[in-house]
Amino acid sequence: MDKPNALGISADEYKAIEQTRQRLFQLSNSIQGLKNDVYKSNPLPPPASLQAQSQILLRNLQTLLDTLTENTHVFQHLHVFPDAAYPGRTQENILLQLLRKKLEPGVEEWVERGRETTRELRAARGGDGDGEARLEEVWREVRSWTVERVQRYVLEEAGDVYTAEEHEAGIEHVRTGLKRGLEEDDESDEEDEDVVMEGQQEQAQAATPAAQKGPEPELLFWFGARGDFELPKNVELLSQAGTKRGPMGGRQ
Repeated sequence: MDKPNALGISADEYKAIEQTRQRLFQLSNSIQGLKNDVYKSNPLPPPASLQAQSQILLRNLQTLLDTLTENTHVFQHLHVFPDAAYPGRTQENILLQLLRKKLEPGVEEWVERGRETTRELRAARGGDGDGEARLEEVWREVRSWTVERVQRYVLEEAGDVYTAEEHEAGIEHVRTGLKRGLEEDDESDEEDEDVVMEGQQEQAQAATPAAQKGPEPELLFWFGARGDFELPKNVELLSQAGTKRGPMGGRQ
């Protein structure tokens, strides 16, 4: 870009134009980057990536808006005209777009829609005095409906074992897989639990191995007197009278 003196503008005006150009350049790059990510990704980029790109676009738009708002007085009295060396005949379409003073119909509709939304938001914040009252009325109706719905659920639906769809189709046609009533007392359940507990106790008792007996007293006495575990065959054990004695005096 030429120097301020060559363009006939002041240094502040030149600075405002340059800042706006940089902001537009950043915004254009952000939009192009988002388009490339969407077009080249199959499937689409993850939501986190799209959200990050949207945040960058919002920041660039906000920065551009701040720059335009700050330099409104500069852009209101500047007049744009093409340089004599610009190829106006071959680049007529671009020149008309650059020198266009009115917005395109589609863009003008967007701008008008944004202005209408801004007016509504300002009115809701108290610009016309009744925006806050309308908002309170909306929340009051929402709260009333919610309380009524919760009460109906607690009183009528919480203890119901059937869905609304099953009620509409008829609960007599519902296949629950049960052979007893859903509202039957819990006495049979308690009896089943008692039977299960008794069965578990019997299994535990059966699984417990019988305690093995230790050496016979006669064998201990013989070892204490002789230091030998070989008890003579002619020594009869009191607890094994009439049976064959095994090693260590145990019964067979």
